[in-house]
Amino acid sequence: MMLAAPLPVDANHDLSAKLCGWALAGLLLIVIVGLGPLQAQKTMLSTGDGNIFRQALYILVFGFVIVSAKALQTPRIFLSPPLTLWILIAWCWISLSWSLEPSIAFRRLLLTTIIIWTVFMIVERTGYERAVRTALLTLLAVLLINYVMVVLFPHAGIHQAREVLDAGLVGDWKGALPQKNFAGAVCAITILLLIFAGGWLQPYLRLISIIATVFFLYKTGSKTSLALTFGSLVLGGLYLSYDPKFRALLIPATVITVGLAVLFGQFYWMDAIYTLSQGSALTGRGTIWGVLISYANDHWLLGTGYGSFWNIGVNSPVYYYTSTWVRLLGTGHNGYLDILVTVGVIGLLLTVLALVVAPLSRLLWSRTISRRSGALLISMLIFCIGHNFTESSVMDRDAIVQVFFMMTLALITISTRQPPEAPGPLYFAWTGRFKPLPNSRLAPSQDGESKA
Repeated sequence: MMLAAPLPVDANHDLSAKLCGWALAGLLLIVIVGLGPLQAQKTMLSTGDGNIFRQALYILVFGFVIVSAKALQTPRIFLSPPLTLWILIAWCWISLSWSLEPSIAFRRLLLTTIIIWTVFMIVERTGYERAVRTALLTLLAVLLINYVMVVLFPHAGIHQAREVLDAGLVGDWKGALPQKNFAGAVCAITILLLIFAGGWLQPYLRLISIIATVFFLYKTGSKTSLALTFGSLVLGGLYLSYDPKFRALLIPATVITVGLAVLFGQFYWMDAIYTLSQGSALTGRGTIWGVLISYANDHWLLGTGYGSFWNIGVNSPVYYYTSTWVRLLGTGHNGYLDILVTVGVIGLLLTVLALVVAPLSRLLWSRTISRRSGALLISMLIFCIGHNFTESSVMDRDAIVQVFFMMTLALITISTRQPPEAPGPLYFAWTGRFKPLPNSRLAPSQDGESKA
């Protein structure tokens, strides 16, 4: 369910859309490259990410987008995010009332809200094609920067022994990004865009870009991104042959899937948790998850309040639930568990509804989106959903995958939106003199995608 109606102008050909396109490129460069040193992982003694320059920069971008998108002239652009996302954001704000560190949580949630709002307004104004092309060109520029860092400044572009706690990271490529897993995620998204939305590039340039991105992804050693890239490409390819006429089959398929998940939870949940809690499981992530699950068992309904588990200083609950190296971390390496321990089971359910169920339903049930666009969006959506099973970025400020997650949701929102209905027949319409004229904004294209 969307709150915003389509804007009354052709957003793809006016100055406003161009300015918002530049704002999108700038925002992505800031998130991926520009603030790399400020995104680096911090130890638990840090209260984390309170840099005034960082916050001021995003506020300036937000203000620029408000002006560029003509939001004051068309206030409904402020309602671009779907209702399910608004409800999730509202619950996060409500959670500040029981937050362990409300001042820190307030700053973090304000930044998260501003970035979500910014991304949705940009995509609403620029439209699908311009937003996707701008993102791809920006990511190709980042790829070039990453190679420059690796070749000319290897001490900064490749993980060195002196800078990492995990010796397994030594030698992995990270380019201009603060960590190899971030670089891997950026490469993965670049590949998806090149495969499903890079047809406008020269064939040789597209092929070279794909090879270069795949090689860099391999050199990052990011296993999560490597596996998810392959899986997302497969699902995106399957969407190309998906026929929405078969959507009725989704209901029994969903019931069966949920039923199997419930049976698995009843019979194997505790065994699975015990296995994952062993230190060797998933490169140590199981140990982290065990701590989070222990806390969630005791505070399952409300949690700590948004942004109040990691990086809040000595008051963090992690100190009461473990004495291991987990104390040194700033993330749970699972976005859904981090949501569970901060905003409780209600927040987790709202998260799954807003970020998984609702967008997937729109993609699978829509009759207006083209298969080409749907293939890209479902592949990006699956990547962002899957990435948060081993990394944390859901509703986390300017985390790279979080920003692309919101961009994907915004693109899904405008791509699956029903076009406005034509005006009803006027008086004397029976004479044939008042037939509605063809409207290029509302007419579907040959592949079924609205031009709005």
